[in-house]
Amino acid sequence: MTMTPERWQRIEQVLRKALELDAAERTAILDHECAGDAVLRAEVESLIASARPAESFLTGNVLDDAHVLLADAESESLLGHQIGHYLIQHQLGSGGVGEVYLAQDVSLGRNVALKLLTPALTGDGATHMRFLREARLASALDHPNICTIHEVGEAAGRLYIAMQYVAGQTLREMIAGKPLGLDRLLSISLQLADAIATAHAQGIIHRDIKPANIIVASSGQAKVLDFGLAKLLQQTDGERETGLTMTGTVMGTPASMSPEQARGEHVDHRSDIFSFGVVLYEMATGRAPFCGQSKADVISALLKDRQTPAIEINGEIPARLSALVDRALAKEPNDRYQTMIELIAGLRLVSTEVGGPGRLFNSSVADSVARNVPLRQTFVQRLARWTQTPGRGFAAALFVGIALLALILAVYYLPRRQLQPKQLSPLIIKSIAVLPFKPLVSDKRDEPLEMGMADTLIARLSNIREIDVRPISAVRGYVALEQDALAAGREQKVDAVLDGSIQKSDDRIRITVRLVSVETGATLWTDTFDDKLGDIFTVEDSISERVAGILVLRLTGEERALVAQHYTNNADAYQLYLKGRYFWNKRTGEAITKSIDYFNQALEKDPNYALAHAGLAQSYVLLAGYGERTPQQSYSKARTEATEALKMNDKLADAHSALAYIKTGYDWDFVGADSEHKRALELNPNDATVRHWYAEYLALMGGHTTESIAEMKRAQELEPLSLIINKELGTTLYLARQFDAAVEQLKKTLDLDPSFVRARIQLGAAYRQKEQYEEAVSEFRKAVESEKEESLALSQLGHTYAVSGKKKEAYKIIEQLRERAKKRHLSLIGFAQIYAGLGDKSLAFECLEKAYAERDEDLLYLRTDPLWDSLRSDPRFANLLRRIGFQQ
Repeated sequence: MTMTPERWQRIEQVLRKALELDAAERTAILDHECAGDAVLRAEVESLIASARPAESFLTGNVLDDAHVLLADAESESLLGHQIGHYLIQHQLGSGGVGEVYLAQDVSLGRNVALKLLTPALTGDGATHMRFLREARLASALDHPNICTIHEVGEAAGRLYIAMQYVAGQTLREMIAGKPLGLDRLLSISLQLADAIATAHAQGIIHRDIKPANIIVASSGQAKVLDFGLAKLLQQTDGERETGLTMTGTVMGTPASMSPEQARGEHVDHRSDIFSFGVVLYEMATGRAPFCGQSKADVISALLKDRQTPAIEINGEIPARLSALVDRALAKEPNDRYQTMIELIAGLRLVSTEVGGPGRLFNSSVADSVARNVPLRQTFVQRLARWTQTPGRGFAAALFVGIALLALILAVYYLPRRQLQPKQLSPLIIKSIAVLPFKPLVSDKRDEPLEMGMADTLIARLSNIREIDVRPISAVRGYVALEQDALAAGREQKVDAVLDGSIQKSDDRIRITVRLVSVETGATLWTDTFDDKLGDIFTVEDSISERVAGILVLRLTGEERALVAQHYTNNADAYQLYLKGRYFWNKRTGEAITKSIDYFNQALEKDPNYALAHAGLAQSYVLLAGYGERTPQQSYSKARTEATEALKMNDKLADAHSALAYIKTGYDWDFVGADSEHKRALELNPNDATVRHWYAEYLALMGGHTTESIAEMKRAQELEPLSLIINKELGTTLYLARQFDAAVEQLKKTLDLDPSFVRARIQLGAAYRQKEQYEEAVSEFRKAVESEKEESLALSQLGHTYAVSGKKKEAYKIIEQLRERAKKRHLSLIGFAQIYAGLGDKSLAFECLEKAYAERDEDLLYLRTDPLWDSLRSDPRFANLLRRIGFQQ
């Protein structure tokens, strides 16, 4: 709108009338004077706000708090003083429980926004608790679009929170009664939505999302401020908060709160979705969806009236955006979007329709905003100073103010250059972690389905050779509902994270997924899939194909076929297979037995289910190492299932890997094992388990030290938090006789999990080879104490006693092992180790020959394990190696 002299005169008239009234009376006069002219009202309200110190970006409604801003003498007395290590510079705003100041952190030399609790409330225990809780919750949020909390503390009798100082405009100031351009609206809304989604993922709701609590920097970056009303969705520490936020107490801003919040009812994350809808509505139309002359009128409209569709007010916005806002503003929570992820998906569709995702402002717009801010601030400072100086009349203040305002608005209303969309530069994604999916309702967990969805997508995406995909064993620990996807991505050292939520209702399933950049925190893609539970394969096809298309520009024909492939059309068989994989990944003897049962049930539903046969093969391979069955029983079953799987599909990496394990551990067909390992790597080069087993094979063969270490480190890169791979890297270094490096690696493994017994046993072995016997014995004893059935720890302890001269203790260990052998199958290798340490070669070779007769897989360590060095010069040892087949 052109700013004519007549328009200026009208603004001056209304401004004069408003400033002559108390804050409580201004709403009525503005309703009367500005009826039908939303732009006029917005300009006057903006000037009223500017006539006082800047509106608090952390608390309250500025019209309600005007008397605090203009008359708080105690606050002015703090200027120039120091609170803790923060030097107060000037006041930014004030609210019901405190003030906010611009302060300098004298220890770090940076500006901060310092929020101080009102001294009068310091003795209020509930307020004190709420203040500290605000800081605790907000400081847990790490997101580029959430204001960062630096510190919470207490000094000079004042509680304070020091937070990131954000220079810019509040969204309320940016809107100023006018709709935002579509580019700007989408850019801001997608940033804010991702920030709120991150908070929700950590169990935190905001409860006061509104334009005044959102600030936009000159760069265009938006920040959500004030988590002072945030509330944990789910208590984890048993603390009850009824003393802090009593049921029936309305907290928040009426114009932005949800209906359930206005009624004083319990609210969840869907209340934030409603409030975010209000913000979207204001950005799209320039006005609030629910209005009234008083707070009571606003709440009445909020509870009873339907908002005018945004597209009827602003015909420039897409119909899809208007429908999205209407759904977010549904009165009943169940009728809204159920998660911010769903809402983000809708915004992405709007963005794609109008020119593609990731549209940004050009720099000229950001520069113009930056240029206008200092002019506006100058006006604010001068007008505030004149109106608060004794002896200065309103007329003089208004004269100066209007003169400055003319200059500001002349710049502000200059013709704008057309906003041009700008595409984001394509991100280079070379690695990805697919996290276990989560239910939206915590008491409706289906962990096999949650883990199974991730496992299936991992298997499909692993067929893309250009992308490193973390295996299910690397991500299965990220099952907590509050799991931070970005934190998981940083731990896994990947470029992107895919996570999702699952809702099941009768025979239907809704899956919402998002792909997030770990470096920037930006949502790269999100979508919602809604189908019958029996059609889950269609959903998986869609997800894997869409993600594959985002990650790489072009797939080979073979890769495309493998990504799209699913191995059964029977939904029941698939569900049973997922349960089998779930228990297989637990890696205990009991869990492996359960996995076998589920895989067999899956095959009853679909006898041609190749993946279920491969799962059985891998289960039986592992079962031999847990002493649940003899090697002959386990490996025989494993061979049958692997062969059957490969008959049905010879491109199953899992089946080839299992067959390689069988050929190594039981057949001693090392040439055949090498071929199967390489075929599995060819089919799935990014599978950490395939790399791990191949590296272990190379280490056992001897003469491949450099290659085996490199392969194990490659497996570690693919699965950096895998305990077994980290431990096996230590074992590989040990077998290469790099004992110092082995000790260092095994200590790092135990830092990940001090209870991991196998790593402790291997650390003890490395200490023993360094002749640090006390340290070795200490590690073995800890292993025995923490895992009573760990016979491996006992045999290693017995050998260490023997080589360190404590023969009596070594013989006691032999007796303990004999007692255990009466109850379950034990490897005779452990007895041979102790006899070798005692120097009794006859008994050592007697045990080794019996182990040979049983085809004990631990015989494979004879060639490279330094424990056997005392027997190497004996011809019987060379003969045994030859019969095992190491000449291959």
